[in-house]
Amino acid sequence: MKILNINRNSRIGLVLLSLLTFSCSSNNLAKLEDKSTLSSGVDLITTYSLICNEYKSTEQYLFSCGAGFSSDLDLSKSKAILNAKVNIADRLSSTVLKNEKEIVIETTKTGLDKKFESNSSNQVFEQSLNKYILVYEKSFWENGKYRSFVILKYSISS
Repeated sequence: MKILNINRNSRIGLVLLSLLTFSCSSNNLAKLEDKSTLSSGVDLITTYSLICNEYKSTEQYLFSCGAGFSSDLDLSKSKAILNAKVNIADRLSSTVLKNEKEIVIETTKTGLDKKFESNSSNQVFEQSLNKYILVYEKSFWENGKYRSFVILKYSISS
C-alpha cells in the first residue's frame, strides 16, 4: 500500500510542477516587452530570432516577419512592413530563374580551358496584398537609429 501511496504522491507532485511551469512561462515576445535598445550584433540576432520565430504559418494563414532600420522611426516601421509584405508576396507568387552556361575551349597548345557561369534570380511578380493584419510591432534604439520589427498575418483562403 505504501508503494501506491508514493506513486500517487509522485504523480500529484509532477502534475503540480507541470502546472506551475506552464503558468509561469510566457511567450518569447513578453521577454522583449521592457527592452528598448539593441546593444550588439548578438543581441540583434537573438531579438530577431525571438520575434521572427514566434509565429508559424499554417494552411489558413501566412505569418511574415519584417525588419527595418532608419534614423527616422516612421521610416523604420514602413521598411519593416514592406519587408514583411515582400516576404508574403514571394511565397504567393514568385518565380526562380536559373541560367547555366559551360564553355569548353580546346587548343593543342594549352589543352582544355573550361569556364562555367551560373546566374539565378528570384522574381516576385506584382501581388495585391490587402487585408493583412499587423499582429506584432516593436522598435528598438540601436547605434543612434531605430530598428523596427513587425509580424504580419495574411489569410490564404478567400
